[in-house]
Amino acid sequence: MTRTLTQWGQKAKQWALDAGRLSVERLRSPFAIEYKTSPSDLVTQVDQEVERYLVDTILRTYPDHGILGEEGTFTKDIAEFDTLWIIDPIDGTTNFVHQQQNFVISMGVYHKGAVTAGVVYDPIRDELFYAEKGGGAYLNGVPLHLRGEKALQESLLASSTFWNETAMRTGMDKKIQQLARYSRGMRIFGCAALELAYVAAGRIDGYMSVTLNPWDFAAGNLLVEEAGGKVTRSNGEKIDPLERGSILASHSSIHQEFIDFIN
Repeated sequence: MTRTLTQWGQKAKQWALDAGRLSVERLRSPFAIEYKTSPSDLVTQVDQEVERYLVDTILRTYPDHGILGEEGTFTKDIAEFDTLWIIDPIDGTTNFVHQQQNFVISMGVYHKGAVTAGVVYDPIRDELFYAEKGGGAYLNGVPLHLRGEKALQESLLASSTFWNETAMRTGMDKKIQQLARYSRGMRIFGCAALELAYVAAGRIDGYMSVTLNPWDFAAGNLLVEEAGGKVTRSNGEKIDPLERGSILASHSSIHQEFIDFIN
């Protein structure tokens, strides 16, 4: 089984690289933009084209696998499959449209209850973050390790909860504002998978979101855990990889303090 997991991971890396090249190529030409639920919730024809490429490529190689993707290209019931590819063809679509950077391709391979391999690829910086369950986390082939001790007050954090409606309704936005003043600072990247990858790389020490979908966090969560960090719901509960919900990811030494502060 270990050999199979590694094969899935190697395929995920190659396909993420190919999808990244496709997304950058499409940036050079005009593309259509549509609203999903609001003017701040965008989808482009590039998102749809990249997801279609990934779905077609995965199913050609693994016709007995299922796919859970942000754009809903794969329409079969995912409960029918032991192995799922959880994909976000472009995480950070608004950044893709406005900045032409700070977006990634995110792919997680889920098998019988756990994410076993994950890839987050930033095609603009050509940074490929990869993790395999039990096999470590890597950035462009270099191992990632979160070592030492941290204190929350000396940590650089990331969150996009300041204007989130759920956060405002529950008062979480105020707690995050307090945390921004208490800690070394707060950053907003607008791309959950990238922020999780940055936690794994030690570029930020913690990240929190009130609500994410599986395709936002599947690969990133594994990256953090395999680098030695911790990932839970914001209240400290264990995460179901297929359920939408909050995410709190951090260096392991500040994780409980982070949870206690916002709760």
